[in-house]
Amino acid sequence: MVSKALVIIILAGVAAAQRHPPVMRAPANTSDIVIKDFTQKIDHAPDAGSGTFKQRYQLNATYFKPGGPILFVQSADTGMPAISTSDFIDYAPELGALVAMLEHRYFGDTRGNSYPPGYEPASASKEAFSSLTLDNVLQDGVEFVEWIKSTVSGAADSKVIYGGASYGGFLAVSARIRHPDTFHGAIASSPALRSFGPLDTNRFRFEAAKWVNDVYANASAEASAKIKGAMLEFQRCVQNNTCGSDIPDLNVCGNATGAAGYEKLYNATMHTYLSVPKYSYPWVGRYPAADPLADLVAKTVAARTTGEVLRVPLLAASWAADARACIEGANANLSFAAGAADGADPAARYIRCAYYAVNDVAVPAGNVLPEAFTRGDAPLCREPAWAPPDYRRQNDYFLQKYAMTSDVLASAGRLLVVQGALDRTAALGLPALDRTAAVGLPALPPDAARNRSRVVLVPRLAHAEDAVSEAVEPRGAKAELDRVRDLKLEHLREWLGQGNHTLDSSAALPSARGPAVALGLVVWVVLLVW
Repeated sequence: MVSKALVIIILAGVAAAQRHPPVMRAPANTSDIVIKDFTQKIDHAPDAGSGTFKQRYQLNATYFKPGGPILFVQSADTGMPAISTSDFIDYAPELGALVAMLEHRYFGDTRGNSYPPGYEPASASKEAFSSLTLDNVLQDGVEFVEWIKSTVSGAADSKVIYGGASYGGFLAVSARIRHPDTFHGAIASSPALRSFGPLDTNRFRFEAAKWVNDVYANASAEASAKIKGAMLEFQRCVQNNTCGSDIPDLNVCGNATGAAGYEKLYNATMHTYLSVPKYSYPWVGRYPAADPLADLVAKTVAARTTGEVLRVPLLAASWAADARACIEGANANLSFAAGAADGADPAARYIRCAYYAVNDVAVPAGNVLPEAFTRGDAPLCREPAWAPPDYRRQNDYFLQKYAMTSDVLASAGRLLVVQGALDRTAALGLPALDRTAAVGLPALPPDAARNRSRVVLVPRLAHAEDAVSEAVEPRGAKAELDRVRDLKLEHLREWLGQGNHTLDSSAALPSARGPAVALGLVVWVVLLVW
């Protein structure tokens, strides 16, 4: 008998009649944000000095009732967003919760920052990042919530739920595992939990690209075939330095017409094809169209030539206002797309080198996209001097180091991982799973085992889309999103003792047809239909 198991829930699709048009929605208004500073230690190591820095935070206690929970959001590798954009703000009235958000050390925006003394992003060096460690980032959250408990009336005994999205989701999982006495539970949206390290022996390195291949194939077989053919032709002409003559209707101008220019455009196209499904939100965000996957697929189907097919992602990445405009190599957006990691915040690049080196860029042969990084190291850390001594270790080493093995995840309890089915990160945040395995399996009762570790795979959702508030994506926009929001609230109530379906932790799961995979634990695949 298995006493603990990691449960995978695949939220079933909804009838087409329930779908709604894309929502043109900007982020919630930020004019009334109250941001304050928390005095944080620069280094939490026992033998470190006593130096401190100012770390920005937001609190919303509007709905807090004495003894109610603290819903803690760790801002990830960017400046701190408005607390009103987090879905935790929507659960606060139901739970009598205080919602708190802490900016990640070394990040900021035009309103301010959470930089340690002397840190300047423009001149960042490895030495400047000496206190940017996973241990320090997690301890920042511990110190902050303990301070809230000691200063907010009625919060001394409050249970704390840790929430984060993307890299922040990785932090949420890490916090639940490493600091279980502080964080009573964790909800992680779109975290990568495997495929660490650049080595070509990483057995998970192709999973993200395989996921992208399936997303395009499911969206449109015609568009997928056109993309595959066009990209192979683009790859050949870049290798032969013949793109100007082979694909004349690509219509490039400026410094994009030389060999280096076409290579840059090729890289930008690859990255855009990989990223469009991941960031396919129903609002205008990373790309100039709402639902950019549907937009890209429709325009690709309508395209008649290789050049027309390739212009679709390049125009989207460049944010060109005129669809007839030439592709300008000097376009800053295309430069970012051509070297995604290079254009990121230096602290984000350092994290990718130091402890979050996720390999999601390798592409196997036979994919919708041309083969890439199949031999040799994948370029995850762009600044070799920033790489730690263990950077080139095997994936299994990092799973042990970060305590991300399946048995540890399963035993953590009160851990909910949500993955969007459009997002290639889902391939790196789920146990190895035949995605057709759930079809026809009996459903797990909705009230079963909510205190266990669970993974939810949600159709039609993009990267961390489940983590946005109703102020960003209102209810009714996607039935799948509404369902996972309800599911989160059900779990939170149960974790906090406000539910009435708690099961004994040793209770066995109802039998499906058997385990989907063997990963040192039993993984039960569950289908929820509503």
